[in-house]
Amino acid sequence: MAFFSVLFLVAGAGLCLVAAVGVLRLPDFFMRMHAATKAGVAGCGLLLIGVAFAEPSPGMWLKVVIAIAFLLLTQPIAGHLLARAGYVAGVPLWGGTQKDQLEGELPRGDFEQPAAARIRRNTMNNKIEQVVLGIAAGPGIEAAIAHAVELAKAHRVELAGLAIIDTKLLHDVGPVPLGASFYARQLRNTLTADARRRVAETIEIVEEEATRAGVALGLDVEEGDPIPILKDKLAKGVALVMSRHAWFDHGLADRKIAPMSRLARHRITVSNQTGDDDAPIVVFG
Repeated sequence: MAFFSVLFLVAGAGLCLVAAVGVLRLPDFFMRMHAATKAGVAGCGLLLIGVAFAEPSPGMWLKVVIAIAFLLLTQPIAGHLLARAGYVAGVPLWGGTQKDQLEGELPRGDFEQPAAARIRRNTMNNKIEQVVLGIAAGPGIEAAIAHAVELAKAHRVELAGLAIIDTKLLHDVGPVPLGASFYARQLRNTLTADARRRVAETIEIVEEEATRAGVALGLDVEEGDPIPILKDKLAKGVALVMSRHAWFDHGLADRKIAPMSRLARHRITVSNQTGDDDAPIVVFG
């Protein structure tokens, strides 16, 4: 009895520990919910069985069975309802999510920023000293260009075009079999060259729109991980404008990247002024 008690107690405690690490380390709300529900049902259930083996009696086993039955009936339903509420509210998915299987099945709102973020956004200095346009070839870039040009013209400031090539994502071609390193390197070089070509084409559109509006334009082209580059540009008085649907892989990566989710994952607060799905992303420094 003592052996089984220790076995179940250690197993339950270990599962709760793994779930706690998952809650801390997993990248989005839904994955953390998955870890938390496993601790609530499996972890607590094993601990209760361990307690029953430590104090074996009909009354104790009856209590443990009732408690486990209660966990099995309530925890999965509560987890499902919380996850559904989060999805409908628009809580962002992990940036590496390849397919949203609930898309079109459930309504999806805009992610509501925490109250502290809303207060900070409402009380910040609205003076814009520079408009930075994140240049990413793909859907929605035309709306982002138009909004950035209009914003720069209205505030009479320079429009800074920031073209980033996400080499961190493009160079991740997956596991490379033995002897295939040459082809993997060739694929990385091809993807990078295609991204540079798409960036050049998009920059031409930006130049045309800025010239037509009479807005001064500066250009900067970077290659690497976009997140540190974006954070470095977000100084006080800077307004960053990006497409809501196009990331800096320029449509060349195997998986689709959701810019809103990627920014939220790295604690870059997005200022959503409208629920329009085609409206660009705006971030204030």
